[in-house]
Amino acid sequence: MIRELADRRALIFVGAGLSKAAHPMMPTWPSLLFDLSAKLPKKSDIALVKKLIGQYRLLDAAQIITDGTERPDLNAALQRFFQPRPVPHHDVYKDLLQLDQKIVVTTNYDEFLERNFDHHSGGNAAYSVRKHTSGDLLSVVRSPQSLIVKMHGCISEPNDLVLDRMSFFKAKQRYHGFFSVMAALLTTHTILFLGYSLGDPDLQIILENIHSVSESTHGHYALLPKIEHRSVVRAIKQSYNISCIEYPAGNHAVVPDCLKVLQEAVVASRAARGVA
Repeated sequence: MIRELADRRALIFVGAGLSKAAHPMMPTWPSLLFDLSAKLPKKSDIALVKKLIGQYRLLDAAQIITDGTERPDLNAALQRFFQPRPVPHHDVYKDLLQLDQKIVVTTNYDEFLERNFDHHSGGNAAYSVRKHTSGDLLSVVRSPQSLIVKMHGCISEPNDLVLDRMSFFKAKQRYHGFFSVMAALLTTHTILFLGYSLGDPDLQIILENIHSVSESTHGHYALLPKIEHRSVVRAIKQSYNISCIEYPAGNHAVVPDCLKVLQEAVVASRAARGVA
């Protein structure tokens, strides 16, 4: 993994865990849905959403919320959660920036990546931002520009966020070219997942996409909370060619330290081989 990152052959997938490291008040997806459901007009819907969250059927819970909430009210609530001002700065993004990969992908709605890259580079990080609604992803991928891909949209345009089961389906149907390019990137890059949990619906969808492409002897990697049983770890490796790098469950505070160690190892690898 260090060699792939040092040679800039990797694609980094950033999940909500990194945002939470930078800003502990950021919600997890279950806590977000729980809070949003409180404003539903029907008590029966509120109870059902809580039940679905407990069963980790988060896309279905989100669908009930979006169907039962006026869009302006939903957008205002989402902006309150994902658009804190000022945007918090954190060294975890500095280390991520210094890994110096061409493409960083996130399923997060917040603006932490782009704002922190700009802050930690003194305004010199030339990362272009593209969302699932962008029609020129392939052109930017093939250009010299570094790129942040926001697969599920950005809180700056809340109407376009991919949140529930129907919006997932419509996004793939409407923006087929974008997701075709993403499928190609999943095929051609070593992937490092940061800030996801194994039960995260975003991660499950990405894993399905990886599973659908050609097999490769080059594996992928995921920094994850400790998984309950070794059989699950082996199944992830055999099914998706992903090696799990585990840290103690519940101890998410170690993630920035892990990324710091990784960044130092990558820089050292480049220096030892004279790679700029």
